[in-house]
Amino acid sequence: MTGVGYKNPDIVIRLYAFCPTREDMAQPDSNTMTDDSISAFKRRISSLEEENRELRGAQASVPKTRHNFYLSAGRAIRRVVTLNDRIEDLVSEADRRSCMEQADSDDDPRWTDLSEEEDRLYRGYQELLRWIPSLKSDLAAESEDYEVRLIMKNLNKGADGARGDDAAGLKIAVVGWLMSDQPTPEPALEPRHKLGRGFYHDATARLICPVDYDWSNPQHRANIRNYHPDYLVTADSWPFFLYKDENYDPEAPVKGLFKNALLVKAFKHIFTSPSSTDFDSVPDDTDDDSRVSSTEPPPKRRKGPSDRRSRAHLRFALSSCTSWRIIDEDFDYGVFYNNILTFFEDCHTEWDKAEVAELLLWWNRSVFGRTNMSAYRPQATGKKSVASTLRKRHERAVGSIMGRHDSGHGDRAMTG
Repeated sequence: MTGVGYKNPDIVIRLYAFCPTREDMAQPDSNTMTDDSISAFKRRISSLEEENRELRGAQASVPKTRHNFYLSAGRAIRRVVTLNDRIEDLVSEADRRSCMEQADSDDDPRWTDLSEEEDRLYRGYQELLRWIPSLKSDLAAESEDYEVRLIMKNLNKGADGARGDDAAGLKIAVVGWLMSDQPTPEPALEPRHKLGRGFYHDATARLICPVDYDWSNPQHRANIRNYHPDYLVTADSWPFFLYKDENYDPEAPVKGLFKNALLVKAFKHIFTSPSSTDFDSVPDDTDDDSRVSSTEPPPKRRKGPSDRRSRAHLRFALSSCTSWRIIDEDFDYGVFYNNILTFFEDCHTEWDKAEVAELLLWWNRSVFGRTNMSAYRPQATGKKSVASTLRKRHERAVGSIMGRHDSGHGDRAMTG
């Protein structure tokens, strides 16, 4: 029985107790077992084996459940936490800061020498805990080292798997969107592979071309394709696909930025459903600067860094690069992503904040529709008719009470 692989000693003992020995089964006298007895023993053994499998399965179910949980939870990381950082790097930065806090020294030069990269990693760790709160306890000091490594491995595996699925889905979807344009791009784009995209096809090249160059200019096209040092395609320039209708105004570089219809389609394809891109919900509004100074409350921030990551995914889908890598020739997706984050988060003036708030409102309307705006743009209800009615009634009630109070004082004075 020891060779069968039973790990529960109680089950093994019970199996031995019910199993006849070879000597017993070999006896030719009256003690020889009947066929019915043998069948009964076999059924009993089968029942105990099944019980043993259930017990072993129950013991393995807990780690297996956690294993599956972190695989599925990891799928959100590349979408809403960080574009390319590994979980080990995020946790290491958090551990390093925890040790610095334990030292309890405000004069520690490490606090003043924190780099932008270290701050970004720590913000990524905080965002990770926001989406997976149970992770902090599972990574606690009392956790086994192999369990921690397994958790990080599963999170990374889930994250990279989701990015691969998103890239594969957009690779096909973006061709359908471009081929539906009029006039239809020639030659036709292939949805199943990316050869012939990027700067090898005018339909995709005009979208990923930096706004500092003019793709319609033959000399610019030739220089870009020949990797001329003065026409490098880097993340230091916004590509045309970020702008509304691919129109860039050097005198007003913010006008139309991040308002391209393809961006909305890419976001909805990843975060709502591929079929939701069939319905055009982009608001038909203009960039009216007078709206930026509106006195309405700013919209609730329903959209986080996820909408910025979809822009990196779309740029990758338009390129000719066949597999994901953070640096594609001269273009660094990490720098591109951080530049987008800086635009949204590095707001120093009230005008900048209002500008971003207006852009977020546009995105909320584009993704969630024009109705139900109160969910992300609460109105100043104190100025509305319902509040005015109730306020007026309250004022009358207070006046009536005060009138009765003054009348009572007058009666008592006359009586006196």
